Amino acid sequence: MPAQIQEDTVAPVKLNKMERIKKEKNPFEVWDDIERYAHTGFDSIHPDDFDRFKWYGLYTQRPQSDGYFMLRIKIPNGDLTSTQLKTIADLADKYGQGLADITDRQNIQLHWLRIESIAPINHALEAIGLGLKGACGDTVRNIIGSPLAGYAQGEIIDTWPIVEAANAALTGQAEFSDLPRKYKISISGGADHWVQHEINDIGLVGVRLPETGEIGFDVWVGGGLGAQPHLGKRLGVFIREAEVIPVCYQITTIFRDFGYRRNRQHARLKFLVADWGVVKFREVLEERLGYRLTDNPVETTETNPYKDHVGVTPQKQPGLFAVGLATLRGRVNAGQLRALAEVAEKYADGHLRATTLQNIVVLNVPEGNVTAVREAAASLDLPSDEKNYFRRGAMACTGIQFCKVAVAETKDRTAEIVEYLQEVLPEWNEPISINMSGCPNSCTRYQIADIGLLGSLVRTDGSATNEKEEVYQVYLGGRLGKDMRLGHHLNRRVPSPEVKYYIERILRRYLQDRQPQDRFVDYVHRYSLEELETW
Repeated sequence: MPAQIQEDTVAPVKLNKMERIKKEKNPFEVWDDIERYAHTGFDSIHPDDFDRFKWYGLYTQRPQSDGYFMLRIKIPNGDLTSTQLKTIADLADKYGQGLADITDRQNIQLHWLRIESIAPINHALEAIGLGLKGACGDTVRNIIGSPLAGYAQGEIIDTWPIVEAANAALTGQAEFSDLPRKYKISISGGADHWVQHEINDIGLVGVRLPETGEIGFDVWVGGGLGAQPHLGKRLGVFIREAEVIPVCYQITTIFRDFGYRRNRQHARLKFLVADWGVVKFREVLEERLGYRLTDNPVETTETNPYKDHVGVTPQKQPGLFAVGLATLRGRVNAGQLRALAEVAEKYADGHLRATTLQNIVVLNVPEGNVTAVREAAASLDLPSDEKNYFRRGAMACTGIQFCKVAVAETKDRTAEIVEYLQEVLPEWNEPISINMSGCPNSCTRYQIADIGLLGSLVRTDGSATNEKEEVYQVYLGGRLGKDMRLGHHLNRRVPSPEVKYYIERILRRYLQDRQPQDRFVDYVHRYSLEELETW
């Protein structure tokens, strides 16, 4: 047992704020309070309950004194019907000034909400099979998966029913309401689905054993980014579909029972895995399961290092296609969502999925309707142009507009960058990820992007009044899959107005110097950190 756990069991220690709040009341029990506060008003909310609200996806917006909330709707695998999408659009219009964001975990986030609107929103969502319970907090969060699960040609296994089962078994459960920290699961039917299994607490990837042809999952644990990023580790085991829920359940109990709780910055599963190592972690998991897991010799290595599903993709169902649409930095409005739902109904069967790159896919489009879907979506400013590389690869977190922990603007700045690059670099001809985050929490995964931008504040030179300037730290050459690595973290701090020019400069350099086989990430890693600083 790790020293941290031994210390906690030998001598009682003072609980940090969040541990105290969770011990005093199960955060899932705060729902009755949410409904009560709708009658007593924002000013009556107990300070501790603001933190418990997160277990229902509810956060106060910046500034908290204005009394507004932002809300994440939990959407497992990003799976939506047109009816559900229309309802979300209606709720955004009625309660949230018509604004919505698609998140990097396939949720949809609303803004400008009052405490009085939360219960009506949840009741409306539950009526269409969605909800809020477990959307955030120190619990099992929204389980992500491929937007083409069940539809992708060549997928090893259809993971959508498995995501549904895992969501029912693990999320919103009282026994997992008090995990040491947030907890994320990714389930995909193959490595090329690009569902970022390497940076989730649990990552399951569909594999086929070469000797027997048996289908199951490779298991990764301990991934996570944030201020102290860790890439996940393979447990070296093969699990069958029937083992998915028991294995995920027991890994979650290990985290609950042995995860670190003294310091919230050291509380994610990744720290326990790093301290124990995968050999011990596997031993403890097998002890809890009561049997030895099957060894897995198959490396889950993506051959496509970046797959965003934008464009037209033939499905495994003959004559049907998936049409992937690019948002502009994840931000949409109620009118777009409602009209898109109608497009999906008119030209397909009304089935859509959000992606982990803040985009959206219309499924089951007959071949004869593909052009109509693309044209209708483009008129909604949701293009499916595969060559719109800057837009389809750009991600931005909520940023300082709404998020209380952000220190920098992200959404508008990302839109500015995308529009500028599209204008000045029309010759650009390959996927490129530009991920912008307003704080170190890495909600848009800046450490694994081709170009990652982390917003910061620095003191203005010579300032006698402690004035600070918004700048961006730069990360270059992050990647998942084969040769996965975190991006080079430069010492450079680029002032906000200059970011688009800085990116243009390094991309032009790449276009001039690259070798025929190069991708941007390969080019970057031919240079040392010191050389990159001079770009």
